Amino acid sequence: MFERPIVHRYDDPVDLIWIRAAADLGLKINRSADTFASYDGQGTLTICDASHFDADDCLAQMIFHEICHWLVAGRNGKILEDWGLNNIDDRDLVQEYACIRLQAALSRPFGLRDFMAVTTDWRPYWESLPEDPMVDGEDPAIALAQDAFHRARMEPFEPVLTRSLTATAAIADAVHGIADSTSLWSVTRGRHRLGSLMYANGDLRCGTCAWAIAEPFGLGCRQHKEPGAEFAPAVDSDEKACERWEQPFSIEACGSCGACCRQGFDLVAADDSFCKLHPELVQLRVSTSEGESANKNTSECGNASDDGIAGENESPSEIAIESEYIVPRPNGICVALDGDGAAANPYRCRHYETRPKNCADFEVAGDACLLARRRVGLSR
Repeated sequence: MFERPIVHRYDDPVDLIWIRAAADLGLKINRSADTFASYDGQGTLTICDASHFDADDCLAQMIFHEICHWLVAGRNGKILEDWGLNNIDDRDLVQEYACIRLQAALSRPFGLRDFMAVTTDWRPYWESLPEDPMVDGEDPAIALAQDAFHRARMEPFEPVLTRSLTATAAIADAVHGIADSTSLWSVTRGRHRLGSLMYANGDLRCGTCAWAIAEPFGLGCRQHKEPGAEFAPAVDSDEKACERWEQPFSIEACGSCGACCRQGFDLVAADDSFCKLHPELVQLRVSTSEGESANKNTSECGNASDDGIAGENESPSEIAIESEYIVPRPNGICVALDGDGAAANPYRCRHYETRPKNCADFEVAGDACLLARRRVGLSR
């Protein structure tokens, strides 16, 4: 019987990606049946063999989890056995939870949050996490996770993690569409052809999104419009929507938003009738040759000089080089805005009928509307 010499072996490509990630961070991976996962504080990370894994575990996920432990422990964690953790009791439970939050936060932008989920013992905590695991809250693990997240964006971690998560996501994109529902690959999130992750609800379509816009060539997407571009990129109305999809809204929905009157826009034209009707709400913002700016109350928008010439009480260093009229927004909220966005107390402008022309011309679901909603965190 012919015996073929075997020169090569098959390796799981995602495992290779993360073994390389560990190596680039100075970690050697050792496999053993004697432990589930342990770190010796000297650069060797020992992980059990596949026989000890649950069906939805993989070596890549285990390595990623241990790197997250290192990030929570701090840079010096590399010289601490088991990253300085006591694995016998619950003494270091907060650090474990911080690691889990970090793991979810780092993997989510790549569509890998469910794919890289933690193993069985910690799954209830994982599944209780909000969409943004880094958002402030009462859990003491959050602060630790936030520090670790900042650390993950620095050398040597950032390039290694970005490369490894990107490569894993590329494999996921190729496999997701052909994997059946029992495969771990089926829980990865693919990407829309414009680059964003797909919406979790596969029934939604681009044509029903609040940010779909009619362009000369057909339908465009405001969410993916490049700054300064004349047109938004084209989409098909029946394309599956990306995660930036939002329910269409009309002016009636403004009461729960108010973004344009919060972190939106404050300029008002000097000849706007609002200035004469409500001079107490208008200020002149002056920038000087010293690079400083200050707001000055004015009883009439057109009463201040903005020709750049020093007045008799101004020194040459205080010459105004630019001035503009504004309706102030102390703490980011327009002085004419009432309400808090609640159903019983919606945002409302006290002078809506006589509002500035810039406000009257504001397009609901337009480019400026999207920008304002992004500033207050209502849109991606």
